[in-house]
Amino acid sequence: MNKSLLYFFGAGASAQALPLASGLAPRIAQFASELEHIHPQDASGDPEKTKLWGGSRQRLCEALRWLAEEASRHASVDTFAKKLFFRHDRANLKRLKSALSAFLVIEQSQKPLDKRYDSFFATILEFNSQYQACIPPELRIITWNYDTQLEKAFYGFCGDKNYVVDSVTFNDRIYRVNGYCGTSQPGHVGPPFQAVLNATSDMVWEAGIALYEECMRDPSSPEPDIRFAWEEPTQNRLANSRLNLSEVYAVVIIGYSFPYFNREIDHVLFARLSDSQVRRIYLQYPLGIHSSVETRLRSLLLRKDIEVVHIPSSDTEPYYIPDELWQIG
Repeated sequence: MNKSLLYFFGAGASAQALPLASGLAPRIAQFASELEHIHPQDASGDPEKTKLWGGSRQRLCEALRWLAEEASRHASVDTFAKKLFFRHDRANLKRLKSALSAFLVIEQSQKPLDKRYDSFFATILEFNSQYQACIPPELRIITWNYDTQLEKAFYGFCGDKNYVVDSVTFNDRIYRVNGYCGTSQPGHVGPPFQAVLNATSDMVWEAGIALYEECMRDPSSPEPDIRFAWEEPTQNRLANSRLNLSEVYAVVIIGYSFPYFNREIDHVLFARLSDSQVRRIYLQYPLGIHSSVETRLRSLLLRKDIEVVHIPSSDTEPYYIPDELWQIG
């Protein structure tokens, strides 16, 4: 049987580029103010741009301020989203996703990439038969993040937006538990998503504004492809995906704390891993955190023979790459 290595990313894996849950609400509020006061280079004489920087911008600003205020009253944006979901408030859940997606498109474009993704790809990428950079076939990724840091990092190694979408966004070996930002309908990658990879300042702001406007144009407009894990049974999502975990031999977990909030989904994911040939799980966290994370992890594992290895790390050290990658490659 073939062997594969799985990376399991949480919010901490993107912490150098995007705020964690505790800092998201104040950053979105600050971002709304920046958007409200930015002056486009040339919007005069173009009716579409005038409209975009006028009413469309104002509607996005209002949505961002609303999201920041509501998020500050809850443990996280995800908590507020789940409350709307249980209330069957689809209109405001769509507004939340649309504003969050627009924010992430612009924020990631304006801020440097989390360099750890960069060094990760520099280490693990290989060439395919066409001499193009590619993710090794024995590598699997499960990410809770709806950002596009993976795409942005990979773009630096190929410079081809379409190839990034084919190689990363729609890669069967990458499973996004919460979907991803930047799209106006599932499976469709357009200008807002690609603006994160490479775009001028005005283009990025306009892409984000246009994305929000497209999603919120009317109730029947498609939602962004941020799909919180609890919106659909994880068993169904995994069954519909083509992610193969049966060959996973080792797992590296980075930036994920196994919150009780995600307990049901984690049970499904790690039950699948327990049925695989996994022998070792690496926990990469700052000192003092490993024991509590391991306790939560152990309660999810159906097999007790799996070795758990603690990898001490700061928030800036590269993602850990175990020897297993070279042994199974």
